[in-house]
Amino acid sequence: MTKGPTRQAVRLLEAASAVALLLLMLLVLVDVAGRNVLNKPVPWSTELLEIIVGVMIFLLYPVLALQSGHITVDLIHVRPSLRVVQRLLGAVVGGTLFGVIAWCLSRQAIRALGYGEASPILGIPLGWVLATMSVLAGVCTLAFIVSAVGVLRNRETPAQLAGNEVI
Repeated sequence: MTKGPTRQAVRLLEAASAVALLLLMLLVLVDVAGRNVLNKPVPWSTELLEIIVGVMIFLLYPVLALQSGHITVDLIHVRPSLRVVQRLLGAVVGGTLFGVIAWCLSRQAIRALGYGEASPILGIPLGWVLATMSVLAGVCTLAFIVSAVGVLRNRETPAQLAGNEVI
């Protein structure tokens, strides 16, 4: 597993995503109970669910990147000696893609903040939601860089140590 500040960052991201998942479950419970028992759903539940799911996903991406828990597909069978190149390529591609996502989200956040865009029912400023997602995508980019450095240093990932085969 990871050490030091990286381990603390992983725990923080996991804790934050657990809180987001708990909020998601409670909101769905209240909405479904209100819908079926009282015939009165929570009017703003869909809006809040969308925001929570988006943030929760971006909270978990860096954890997956650090632990090489992301899905990779082998299109061709490679020798074990080339798996290091395959893992390095996966980390570089993932880091590049999340770098682009972070950049695009930051542009959208700046635009949304400039126009004062807000969610229709609750009035949540969408610029701040997009900025949070952009920062988390940047953290994911850094996580992929750490993962690539780990591959170059010839360290095994937790999934490989557990004997899980990368598909």
